[in-house]
Amino acid sequence: MPGAVFVTVGTTKFDALIQAVDTIEVADALVKQGYTALVIQKGAGRYQVQTLVPLGKQHHQHSNGLQVQVFEFAPSLAEYMKQADLIISHAGSGSIFEALRLGKPLVAVPNAILMDNHQAELAEHLAHLKYITAARPDTLVHTLQHLSIDGLKPYESGDAKGVISHIDTLVAKKPSSKVPFVAVACLIAVLLVAMLYASVRVLIPGRSDRYSSNV
Repeated sequence: MPGAVFVTVGTTKFDALIQAVDTIEVADALVKQGYTALVIQKGAGRYQVQTLVPLGKQHHQHSNGLQVQVFEFAPSLAEYMKQADLIISHAGSGSIFEALRLGKPLVAVPNAILMDNHQAELAEHLAHLKYITAARPDTLVHTLQHLSIDGLKPYESGDAKGVISHIDTLVAKKPSSKVPFVAVACLIAVLLVAMLYASVRVLIPGRSDRYSSNV
């Protein structure tokens, strides 16, 4: 039975996602799906959670029974992701592949103002492959109301070749893109680091998560 939902934006500012989560409609959708707890990592954004948790508080039990917690940052988000039964995240490649590596159902919400919308293209491609569910802030309630994680496929750790090829294709199709080549190179580098990180964790049992970053 599902339990906890973890919402994360990592080190970024993504007020649109946090504001979309901070609604009675989202709380009701999660409870109807069987979830009992919601943890919101809001990052450095200006929006303050105020609907599901009273302004200035960190914990609150909503009237529908949902336990809600909110915080800005933590030394590591690894434990929160491990304990979650569902992750709702910005569509940064690091967060996406960490969720996939952990085998967690993921709803990825691209931040449309970043990287000329390459976050959206990555999320949509992985959603097309049935690895994740993609949503937008304005469709999040509908996505959660109709969420079905049974149709998602498990991601095979370390295999990012298809995704990297997809990114190459997107760049080739957009020669006039405003995104500098170095930005795309950095995205590919993050994917490769995610692959290496997963491999190291497999090869070294018991490795500590203390070096995990807020991706």
